[in-house]
Amino acid sequence: MGIQERKEREFTRREEEILQAALSLFNRDDWQSVTIEEVAQASEIGKGTIYKHFPSKEDIYARLALNFNRTLLQRLRGIDPTLDVLGRLRAVIRVFWDTHLQSQEYHRLVQYCEREDFRRNISEGTREEIRELDAEFGDLVTSLVEQGRREGVFNGSKAPPMMMFGAQAALIGAIKLVRGECKQMVQASPEEFLEEITEFIIAGLTNERPASTVKH
Repeated sequence: MGIQERKEREFTRREEEILQAALSLFNRDDWQSVTIEEVAQASEIGKGTIYKHFPSKEDIYARLALNFNRTLLQRLRGIDPTLDVLGRLRAVIRVFWDTHLQSQEYHRLVQYCEREDFRRNISEGTREEIRELDAEFGDLVTSLVEQGRREGVFNGSKAPPMMMFGAQAALIGAIKLVRGECKQMVQASPEEFLEEITEFIIAGLTNERPASTVKH
């Protein structure tokens, strides 16, 4: 291994250490008040070293969110493309649901990083990475909607992002409820909640009345 390659590996390793230290701090209730100094202390490195990797705290947030969303996108791309549209839609909902519930430390961070006021405060290079990833998610949504129209399952004339807007909002809302107080109001397992929100989303996209699966 050459000197340059060793330096690159060390740089990558140190960056991952910074991200993991930051994530442990961002998991607390006052996560938005975390400082670069605190990240440096948790990483056991100097503050100046942090800035060699990330120009701001917001860019650290964004990098964590990017890593999470790339994992999510990879899992979504692993869905069997030969499934019919409803089978594919159910698989998409399942992947989104599982990925967010299994990575609770990322969930609110990812939501926060989608805000426009947040994106204005990160570096242009990071913004470009986010735009590219958003476009990839958009392509996946468009592919699903177009498949649904070809199969006669989705009859709407709206653009694919608008057609899926309600579905996305419902799914994110359901995840927040399950992670919060919803279990205390309705006695059901996460699997039952998943089935409930899946049927609700399908009904909204196909204009059919959903059959409730949760007993109140």
